[in-house]
Amino acid sequence: MPLAARSRDERPLQITIFLNNYTATFGRNVVAPFRHGEAMKYQLQCLKTGELIDDAYTLHHTDNALLRAVYNEPFTLRKNADGVWKYLSWLPVSQANRYVAGTVTYRAVALGEALGLSNLWVTYHGYWPEKGGLCPTGSFKDMEAVPTIQRMHDHGCTGLICASAGNTARAFTHFCGLDNTPLIVVVGKDHAKRIWTRPENDAESVRLVVVEDGDYYDAKTVAKGIAAHLPGWQMEGSVHNVARRDGIGSLMLDAAFTIGRLPDHYFQGIGGGPGPIGIHEMAERLVNEGLFEGPVPRQHVSQNVEHHPIHSAWQAGRDHLVPEDFPEEDVEVYSDYLLNKGPAYGQVGAVHDILKASNGQTYIVDRKDAMTARQTIESIEGIDIMTPGAVAAASLLQAIQTGTVKNDDCVLLNISGGGLKRLKDDIETRVLEPWLTVKKSTAVASILEKIASE
Repeated sequence: MPLAARSRDERPLQITIFLNNYTATFGRNVVAPFRHGEAMKYQLQCLKTGELIDDAYTLHHTDNALLRAVYNEPFTLRKNADGVWKYLSWLPVSQANRYVAGTVTYRAVALGEALGLSNLWVTYHGYWPEKGGLCPTGSFKDMEAVPTIQRMHDHGCTGLICASAGNTARAFTHFCGLDNTPLIVVVGKDHAKRIWTRPENDAESVRLVVVEDGDYYDAKTVAKGIAAHLPGWQMEGSVHNVARRDGIGSLMLDAAFTIGRLPDHYFQGIGGGPGPIGIHEMAERLVNEGLFEGPVPRQHVSQNVEHHPIHSAWQAGRDHLVPEDFPEEDVEVYSDYLLNKGPAYGQVGAVHDILKASNGQTYIVDRKDAMTARQTIESIEGIDIMTPGAVAAASLLQAIQTGTVKNDDCVLLNISGGGLKRLKDDIETRVLEPWLTVKKSTAVASILEKIASE
């Protein structure tokens, strides 16, 4: 009998049977969750009400507002740890796990000279062994995945559900596969080819769903739909996931301790918004704890010229998005990693608020300028970079030309992904085969049917 024809009492039973079997087979590395009443080193604060709550892998508390982790322990730099785990004090998890991802911060002297900057620093995320690059799937999403997986184990979640345009899905596929953590990852048809694994990872605990007539936005809709039917499973949470935001925010900790100060400016290509938000939050923690002098870095975020809802709203002086901020039809962009139809802009604590708090600025970048910036960086630095980093670099050039950034300002440029060409030359990778291909109109029912049949 097809799943759709079963009674409401039968469907949950079938799903529960599958989930129990799935977890028994693949969920062997789950650590014991927090016990009721057990003290945690942090709480979550609602940025609208100020209320403090205990975390239960909580993503939402008050409508139109983000939560922020508030740590109750003194900050300790773990110098002998690797990657994000150097900064365990300010990660919303109980302990470090054995998986490594992190940034490398370095002074880009030659690139700075080419751009006319005397104090340019790069925070690099990707495969660059001799430089110390610690992102095994080639993007800073690795730094978000590692603490998120630990957070879900802390709270006894059965598995994770993730939607992505490629980088996030690949990061969670890699680390969930290594960890034997159950993962359902949903992507649009154009992004399935980006979900590959390394030789050390068979990704047996991962189920890849491809929406053959959908994009990233459709993938998110499908992921939310199936999450509503899978008890014990969690959406990884995107911008609402404090482990993601603080994981990526750790790049600001690495930069501050490497440079010896907070930078004056921070540049990043932006899609949904977790990166700049998390980085701003970390900078505020550093200042508030007296570890570094303020002000916090000025945020500079950039988007494709064809699709730029955040830029449009900010330049119009609005604290919210309107339909006119989006193109009327689908458009082709230089960096589709930055194409997001639902960015975190107007929520309390989201991009509008951090731009306002940091006296930030937004930019739009066309294909030609992004490609020129990419060529410049690759020729000088000797490593390939992904398109979001090129968009960020092109916006830095705009800021230099307008005088927004001065020659001797301390600038931090986020190369948010890179080294993929180099990685695939050095390491044999394989594209993950889809577990299921679906139509967006029937996707949720098809996925639940497949789950019930296993």
